[in-house]
Amino acid sequence: MNVPPWQVRGDWFDVCSCNIPCPCEFAQAPTDNYCEGVLAYHIKHGHYGDVALDGLNIVLVSAFSGDLWAGTGEDWEVGVFVDSQADAEQREAIQSIWSGQAGGWMRGMARMIKRVRGMAVADIRFE
Repeated sequence: MNVPPWQVRGDWFDVCSCNIPCPCEFAQAPTDNYCEGVLAYHIKHGHYGDVALDGLNIVLVSAFSGDLWAGTGEDWEVGVFVDSQADAEQREAIQSIWSGQAGGWMRGMARMIKRVRGMAVADIRFE
């Protein structure tokens, strides 16, 4: 795959079923060895080659058991929601980045995902 130069900067947060602070944030197994959560990303500034990604949002809904960081995580499933403001080129760019195909830090994370339940377009607003 010919990957253009890309970069995204912005905000990220998650909420999950773990105790606070979430052990996953510290590369530990989740509370009671199971986690359900939502990961939200807001791209303040970004591009994928010539495709601008500024202002777009991505949300992942997630569930897994075991310790992903130790390689004992099982059945990490995600559903992906992409901002309805994204056009077809932007959605393709986001899919390349968040699937890990474009390399970078998402490649390592994407390798741990066992199943993508689907990708949908949704109205996503950060406040």
